Amino acid sequence: MPLDLIKLEGAPKGPPPSELWPFIWHFVRQIKGLLLVLLTLEACVAAGQAMIPVMIGWLVNDINAASATRDVLDHPWLWQVAAPILVAWGGFMIVLWFIYDHIYTPRFNNLIRYQLARYTLGHSMAYFAHDFAGRIANKVVEGGAALRDPLRSVMSAMWYCGFFSVAVVGTMMHFDLWLATPVVVWLTAYIASLFYFLPRARKLQLAHNRDHTRLVGHINDVYANIGLVKLFAREAEETAATLAELEAHGASFGRALDRIWRMGATHSAMNVALLISAPTLALAHWQEGRISSGVAVMVIPMVWQLVNMSGWIRHESTAVFEALARVEECMETIAQPWSVVDRPDAGDLQVKPGGGTIAFKNISFDYGGEKVVEGLALVIPAGQKVGLIGRSGAGKSTLVNLLLRFYDLKSGKILIDGQDIAAVTQRSLRSHIAVVTQDNSLLHRTIAENIAYGRPEASCDELREAARRAHAEPFIESLSDQDGARGFAAQVGERGVKLSGGQRQRIAIARVILEDAPILVLDEATSALDSEVEAAIQQEMTELMRGRTTLAIAHRLSTIAHLDRLIVLDKGRIVEDGSHAELLARDGLYAQLWRRQSGGFLGG
Repeated sequence: MPLDLIKLEGAPKGPPPSELWPFIWHFVRQIKGLLLVLLTLEACVAAGQAMIPVMIGWLVNDINAASATRDVLDHPWLWQVAAPILVAWGGFMIVLWFIYDHIYTPRFNNLIRYQLARYTLGHSMAYFAHDFAGRIANKVVEGGAALRDPLRSVMSAMWYCGFFSVAVVGTMMHFDLWLATPVVVWLTAYIASLFYFLPRARKLQLAHNRDHTRLVGHINDVYANIGLVKLFAREAEETAATLAELEAHGASFGRALDRIWRMGATHSAMNVALLISAPTLALAHWQEGRISSGVAVMVIPMVWQLVNMSGWIRHESTAVFEALARVEECMETIAQPWSVVDRPDAGDLQVKPGGGTIAFKNISFDYGGEKVVEGLALVIPAGQKVGLIGRSGAGKSTLVNLLLRFYDLKSGKILIDGQDIAAVTQRSLRSHIAVVTQDNSLLHRTIAENIAYGRPEASCDELREAARRAHAEPFIESLSDQDGARGFAAQVGERGVKLSGGQRQRIAIARVILEDAPILVLDEATSALDSEVEAAIQQEMTELMRGRTTLAIAHRLSTIAHLDRLIVLDKGRIVEDGSHAELLARDGLYAQLWRRQSGGFLGG
């Protein structure tokens, strides 16, 4: 039997539905053939299980009939019927477990996670800014098991037990119509109790899951900012806040468990009633001669199996509804519509050698409230080096984010070489723009992988040359990780935590040098470098900007005063435009900022 019945490749690429049952069906429909095989095998195993009490009854009848001759083993049914049934039953179980363990569980799990992870990566920056990264990652990873496990429970417990119950009722009615009465009454009451308790338990479980998410998010937030906690000696306060979250978590958990306990107590009373009534009725019918002793004996293991299965069903049903609450929370987190999408007819951005003209055409933008950029018009010719200047909140970084199309404009257009960036693919747009920011995140991968992230096909020599030009090679060669890897093969730790801020910035600069994109964005690109390293790397930065359209943001005006052109922003509008000398001569906002600059920072 092939192990790749569930293929990750060619999976649907559209957004998952945002309603629970369509969301579940979106994934289930991709493995319909496999589910049909599993349901058929479960039915065969359940039928074999139901035949065991029947065969016990046959055996009792034969023992009674052969009590004098003791030739039970010579009866043909034992070898012609019972043995083949038991062998087939065992074979079906082996195949069923093999499919569950080797195909369904690992592959269906990964199919769900892969599609959730792929869709999540398509969300905009705003989506990630409004949630914890750890929470989002947890929902992607948890989503696989949250959907896989209840589906297996439905097949291996509910479908199996349902088929078994039908077989039991049918068998009893075959021998005596009234013999099945206690089981039918019990099944009716049992199903009614599930419909009563489980939806209520699901609501309580959903509330508990949200408390659990808040608890995990709080703890992740504290640990992710442990330096801040230590710096302000807030351990006691954070411990108290964690205790408050734990108390809310425990209270909602207790309410969910109480509902489950009530269901269990109800089922225990029903089970006792069945265990008393069914055998009593069977014995009464045997005394009246309506059934044989074998049939009377058959009833006892049948109802005992039903009682045992009721506990299994209760446990699995509770787990299903708990998992459905997790699936619903996963769906609410992941299956949101993308806010920034490529048009159906979007093509690739084309930038010819020597190109890279950027035009902002009366653009306006806000983050859902007060406008950050309003009616801004600006043309940056290809190859021009432009500095963006302004106080915090003036709109400098927003302008860069809009150029990268992390957000869509409220109005206006942004053109690159005459092409509307909203009409090209996001991938092609960003592949033509190299960015160095003041907060340079690195992936927990090797130094080489981080430098080559924008151009993974680069050769080792090209990678080393980029590191040399970024003055990063000396410290890279001295690096090692916990696995003993050294130099370019060393892991950098989560977000590059093993490196200093200056080292991370030099890795980012090497990445940009290697990427060799026609448009360059420098957002405080040398802010984390000490003066000596900054002076050494400045020549390489000047060389990197040559022939490229460059947008540079810096609070230290001295680092961008030499650029071709300086744009001064205030409240999302351009208030001054010119060279350093021209702006000083105008004695406007730029001149004011220049005079008030102290220690490399803007005053006021």
